[in-house]
Amino acid sequence: MERLYSFYSPFYDHVFGLLLGPGRRQAFHYLDRRPNQKILEIGVGPGSTLEYYPRNTHLVGIDISSSMIHRAREKAANLNSGSFFEFQVMDATHLDFPDNSFDVVMAAYVITTVANPHQVCQEMLRVVKPGGKIIAVNHSRCENGSHLGRLEDLLAPLFVRIGFTTDLDVIRVMREVGIEVKQAVPCNLMKTGRIIIAAKP
Repeated sequence: MERLYSFYSPFYDHVFGLLLGPGRRQAFHYLDRRPNQKILEIGVGPGSTLEYYPRNTHLVGIDISSSMIHRAREKAANLNSGSFFEFQVMDATHLDFPDNSFDVVMAAYVITTVANPHQVCQEMLRVVKPGGKIIAVNHSRCENGSHLGRLEDLLAPLFVRIGFTTDLDVIRVMREVGIEVKQAVPCNLMKTGRIIIAAKP
């Protein structure tokens, strides 16, 4: 996966930005605008969302791809947003942060790209403060028995080759690890994505 997303890094925003950018931007409607929040963005990529954070945010962005992190640093250096940005190459299944470190965890298009989505969700829950917000943007498999759900199952082996799967019920996984899912808002083309607004109990 690191090699795949490093390959995507030079043109990620030009291709995936068109398809996935609307959901990323819409997710910021659910982020409190108060200053001085410490926020973790998992899968920060080339810094596609940096300009949407409130002023005086302390943002920690991680990605498994060093090429993506390099591009995020370049973008942050050219922003005058009043926020503090730091970036680290890191595996989302093993976050190198203490428990209860962040006010908010953001994760766009991450949970369906990893081999162990339960572990990623457990780590998100661990590092956010009690009562803190978790905002995930992701495709989430349709209900069992639906025609679209069966199609997602059939397409999963194809899509995993380009970096994600279509047959994972992300909302169920988040609930199974103890994340309190409050709302799931459709987003993106044909409403195939979900903005999942959740919290640590």
